[in-house]
Amino acid sequence: MEFPKLIVTGPTASQRVDECRKFPLVIGRATTCDVIVADERASRSHARIEVSPDGNYQLVDLGSRNGTLLNGKLVTQPTFLKDGDSIGIGSHTLVFRLPAPATIRYDDAPITGTVRLQKAATLLALGLSGDVTGKPSGSFRAVAPPPAQSILVRAEELHLLKKRSQMLSLFYDFNKRVAREFDKAAIYAEVARQVFEISNAGRLLIGKRGLDDQPMIEWATYRDDVTRAAYGKMPVSRSVIRKVMQERVSLLSRDMTDVKGTAILGIQSLMCVPMLGQEEGPLGVIYADSLHRDGFTEDDVDYLTGLASTVALTLESLMAHERLLHEEAARTAYRRFLPPHVVDQIMQDPDSLQLGGTNQVVTTLFADIRGFTTLSERKSPQEIVAILNNYFERAATAIFRHGGSLDKFIGDGIMALFGAPQPSERDPINAVQAAIALQEVIEQVNADLEAQGSDLRLSIGIGINTGEVTAGYIGSRQRTDYTVIGDAVNLAARLESNAKPGQILIGETTARCLKALLQTGFEFGEEEQEFAFVPLGGLKVKGKLQEVNVYRVLWGQELVALKGEGKTDGSGDQTFFHSAARDPVVESETILRTGLGGTAVQREPRRKLTVRVVVAGTDLSGRSFEQETETVDVSQSGACVRLAQPMAIPSPLTISVPDYGWQGEAIVRTIARDTHGYLTGIEIIGQSPRW
Repeated sequence: MEFPKLIVTGPTASQRVDECRKFPLVIGRATTCDVIVADERASRSHARIEVSPDGNYQLVDLGSRNGTLLNGKLVTQPTFLKDGDSIGIGSHTLVFRLPAPATIRYDDAPITGTVRLQKAATLLALGLSGDVTGKPSGSFRAVAPPPAQSILVRAEELHLLKKRSQMLSLFYDFNKRVAREFDKAAIYAEVARQVFEISNAGRLLIGKRGLDDQPMIEWATYRDDVTRAAYGKMPVSRSVIRKVMQERVSLLSRDMTDVKGTAILGIQSLMCVPMLGQEEGPLGVIYADSLHRDGFTEDDVDYLTGLASTVALTLESLMAHERLLHEEAARTAYRRFLPPHVVDQIMQDPDSLQLGGTNQVVTTLFADIRGFTTLSERKSPQEIVAILNNYFERAATAIFRHGGSLDKFIGDGIMALFGAPQPSERDPINAVQAAIALQEVIEQVNADLEAQGSDLRLSIGIGINTGEVTAGYIGSRQRTDYTVIGDAVNLAARLESNAKPGQILIGETTARCLKALLQTGFEFGEEEQEFAFVPLGGLKVKGKLQEVNVYRVLWGQELVALKGEGKTDGSGDQTFFHSAARDPVVESETILRTGLGGTAVQREPRRKLTVRVVVAGTDLSGRSFEQETETVDVSQSGACVRLAQPMAIPSPLTISVPDYGWQGEAIVRTIARDTHGYLTGIEIIGQSPRW
């Protein structure tokens, strides 16, 4: 049985083929989807393909935020699919392909008329030594000149050499034709072409192991339409396929006149060989039959045995290629929510994605935009979505940079975890550093809004708490989310709800952990900032009978003012810690032009560095491009590159640095025109290369 397929093409023209083996089939960005589309504009569960009661396929949009297109039209209700229909999700195109119908039925009559039965592995081993007949022989190169023999023997040797040369030529031709082929049906079609060319086969089938190890037909074809009509509804000998697959033998039957055999059904001769690759069992069989008694010779089955082995190796390479594509799609999806080291762990041990949880200490961070409901009334839904996406993209990058995991987006809020799934002794510090980075992200978003001429300004309140929680994969087999539950999580959410705009509130447990870590001389990283925290006293929160002790983290200008007052020694009620001395870095002020013609001032340590990079994305006209260029300068979280075409702000890019062996995703943040092209400022998502 052949399954429907989705031919998935991305914005960089990369293509893969996904078989639709079960329905309903969910398409989306989440790793739990049946078909993963790693696209910024795709929803977690974007669309679904269902089978209607009458056996037809139909496409259903699952309330995606950017919609689903079918042949260029927006899908607003369940719509039937036809072969060749094009499904548009974000910048990806999925072409729906139906399998060609195969009207094949089985015959289980005993095998008769067999004139040759030989172990395929033995035949292949002998063929490698220069003899493809199955007769004992030494290596072809080691054969000494024969003594005087009869003309009959010399003629047989000449036939063997000619036969071996022809087989090698045919194998080379086959490999050349399928070397860059990633469609199974096209590979099978090339097998049929060669078999029909060298033999009198009228029908060819590819069989594989089905449920309960029962053979099933995966692909079938005929020599031509006249032959197809002559065959009618003649069955296929399941006994032959089962024997070849189970015993790994090559089988030839001809001159079948016994009424108990297949001759009474019109089949006069057949051959069937196993597809033996590197796997323990055969991948399937190649079965060919003919309506003529002289349909096949022993040379034909020898050739088909070698070809089947070549096909098996080709299919194994194809399956490995598809597996790598799926792994890369899954890795890209994981990177949206988890830091790189956690993604690597999951990819190395997929069994870790199991339902259930463990108790562990985790630091949880909640951040929420203040007054967003009121602010959203002043803007259209499209503008609100664009502002949120700009904020969320930068926020996720900041969380990943400080070792956090993005648990979920909650409306205009964010929930992040530090210490899950991998705990670290510095999780509380990472959470506070991420919170400061989120406040700076809001400043950057507001600068963008000001540069665009908007009077809208955003602010966030953040709550952080540390404590023992239950962490694990919670949900159903169809949809699973990694999250944490427990009282410590609830308190972090309560702290966030009590935080004023621009504030970072932490619980007492987090404050104690910070003191313990920093007082032991714990070293900060290069990107981490100084901070202080002051007690606010007891706070009555929902769900708690007693007040909880709360601390406010001081950062930015508040911290500068505190240091100016000399309160940096931990005296009194204020507690202040600052980082160890870092290497001096020259900060330069760069004026970067936005897409709307305004300007924004960005201060970030940068240095001149020319590195070769390859950039792929979509320009303002919607055309995909891939360009090799160089960096103008670099920073810790991004770079400036010169492109030949302008792009929208923000828009996604794929970046690779060949000399560093690095590849990742980035977002366009700034564009400025110069005499040589477009100076494009990019922000790297996740772990950046070590420039």
